[in-house]
Amino acid sequence: MFTGAPSSGKTTVLERFAARGYRCHREVARLCIEEELARGRRLEEIRGEEGSFQRSIIPKKLALEDRGSPAEITFWDRALPDSISYFRLAGLDPAELWPLCRLRHYARVFAFDPLPPVADYARVETVGSIWHLDEWLEEDYRELGYEVIRVPVSSISAREAFVMSCIEGL
Repeated sequence: MFTGAPSSGKTTVLERFAARGYRCHREVARLCIEEELARGRRLEEIRGEEGSFQRSIIPKKLALEDRGSPAEITFWDRALPDSISYFRLAGLDPAELWPLCRLRHYARVFAFDPLPPVADYARVETVGSIWHLDEWLEEDYRELGYEVIRVPVSSISAREAFVMSCIEGL
């Protein structure tokens, strides 16, 4: 499971694992944003009320994760526990998410160290909120009982090799 602040390189490394033939799931929030953009909505409309947006993706995350197979190594670009941190950022109380997150299990949690922010079609976070998210994401996964493996800033190939070395034997 990959987590980390926006623009930390998670998706790029995930794409490398997909190319190796691993089952990989893209970030649900991005998929939702892409669907809405394709319908002609603007990002400001989609994420204008961040709390509503964050709430709207929870059922989609749950449905996607419920289809996962524990018998197969699967990489997730963000998972349900990430929503705890995003709820906090949006000023929402994440209390309702904790019990749902405790029902899930991820064999490894990789938190990617932040890279310099890059603006794109889906991001609305500020530099300050990126640092808060990086901190909160690790804290929230640890609170759920996970050992969080930090993926240091390095080349894409080095990050891929680092993750690969941590999953050997799963």
